Amino acid sequence: MKASLVYTNGEIITVDDVFSVHEAVAVVDNKIVAVGTNEEIKTWIGVETNVIDLGGNSLLPGFIDAHLHLLNFGLTKVSTNLKPCKSIDEVLELLKAKAELTPEGGWVRGWAYNDNNVAENRMPNRKELDSVSTVHPIYIQRSCGHVIAANSKALELGGITAESPNPEGGEIERVDGVVTGVLKEAARMLVIDQDVYTEQEVFSGLHLAAKDYMQSGITSVHDMGGKGSDHLLYLQKVAKDADFKLRIYASIVSFDNSSDAIDKTLDASILTGLGNERFKIGPSKLFLDGSITGQTAAMSEGYVTDPTNKGILYKSQEDVNAIMERPHNAGCQITAHAIGDGAVEMMVSCIEHVVNEFPRENHRHRIEHASVCNPELVERIKKLNAVIVINPAFFYDFGDEYVKYIGSKAEWMFPSQSYLEHGVKVAAGSDSPITDFEPLLGIQEIVTRKTKNGTVIGEKECSSLEDAIRIFTINGAYASFEEEIKGSIEPGKLADFVILEGSILNTIPDHIKDIPIKQTVINGEIVYENPVAVKK
Repeated sequence: MKASLVYTNGEIITVDDVFSVHEAVAVVDNKIVAVGTNEEIKTWIGVETNVIDLGGNSLLPGFIDAHLHLLNFGLTKVSTNLKPCKSIDEVLELLKAKAELTPEGGWVRGWAYNDNNVAENRMPNRKELDSVSTVHPIYIQRSCGHVIAANSKALELGGITAESPNPEGGEIERVDGVVTGVLKEAARMLVIDQDVYTEQEVFSGLHLAAKDYMQSGITSVHDMGGKGSDHLLYLQKVAKDADFKLRIYASIVSFDNSSDAIDKTLDASILTGLGNERFKIGPSKLFLDGSITGQTAAMSEGYVTDPTNKGILYKSQEDVNAIMERPHNAGCQITAHAIGDGAVEMMVSCIEHVVNEFPRENHRHRIEHASVCNPELVERIKKLNAVIVINPAFFYDFGDEYVKYIGSKAEWMFPSQSYLEHGVKVAAGSDSPITDFEPLLGIQEIVTRKTKNGTVIGEKECSSLEDAIRIFTINGAYASFEEEIKGSIEPGKLADFVILEGSILNTIPDHIKDIPIKQTVINGEIVYENPVAVKK
């Protein structure tokens, strides 16, 4: 038997138990068959073998983004990017241009708006958005994804009036009793749920998102929920498309924070692990709170900017425990969005409850983000054998804002080194489209914890490059119960690779994010190749 694909003369970073580095790797069809020296791998080369000379470049296991929103990122492709805006007037101009191209009654959407980056330091109000159009429903999402601003037409479609009560876990912002158009947490879904995309927009968005992810070296994603009740069906359908290459681990998400979505899938025996190497069912997920930059994350103490505000908790401890008992007892993995230390403690208490009341081995229950995690919580997490999924790239974009809002507690954010020293299994995700999805930026931030302005937050929590690479590869595989088939370069595992330009092991930490991706391989197939092709 000869190999279908061989890489030689490289820095093959296996991410095996001893983090061994080799020169060459051989693949037969979609599986790795051998790793070793050039001389050892030479025996696998035949007439039909595609031999690629790496020229000293690094080859790593394909990156696993353990927390992103595949469909939501895809749908940004048909929305207006407001990230560059420096004023509300700029926002309105972009939205007007979009409205002029949109049929009357069609939705106009904006994303990545950051009130901290505009001169006014606030969200637009309904009257300002009405100046764009009153015949188009319009809403823009804050960069954190937990707050929107809507115009009168969108509020009308969402059934929101001056008399509307705040929904559980949400706030309809009012000033002097007048609805401003700003909707926080669960309240935002009253509008967003009215916005229906066409099937063509959905599948086009999914393919475009996958293309971007693969160009950054991502080969597997853990999808943590998206737009609409048909979200899971869309993911399952696109995964059957031969042109769609990404591997998906898909969560069951209750965006309305009832148990309905979880109950329906359990009733249909759609359980964690159901599926195959291309598409697999993941954890049952709840939302417990919001975001720090939106000042809706549930904190144990008030925000520096507003000591009376401790954020928003979606549900009581009793409700969360009761909802999560059923998927736990069915053998499913459970998880929750938990940002503030108040929310993290709630999910830790929930996991403690279910595993103590209904013991189960190897549950691998997760906590998404676990953003503000003090030493006491780290100790409790250690005892639970839970998996923590951090978002290190947040430091780069939002780190200075974290210090502004929560002060010294920002040093407790995403404490990867404390987790690792306590033996806690840590995976990582970008939370795309909330921030940059490039895994190399995430790896850099685990090592440096440095904001784009150069501020280092919690230096003692910086981890090694080796650990950072593990977090984005084998640990991501562990978080989906798949470490036996992917996440490292070892014989018998799936041939999912990323090739970088140069040696990542010899790159200055502050420059890791700038390393070009030369090639991405999924299932033994080259799915992305940089226009400046790898030498063959």
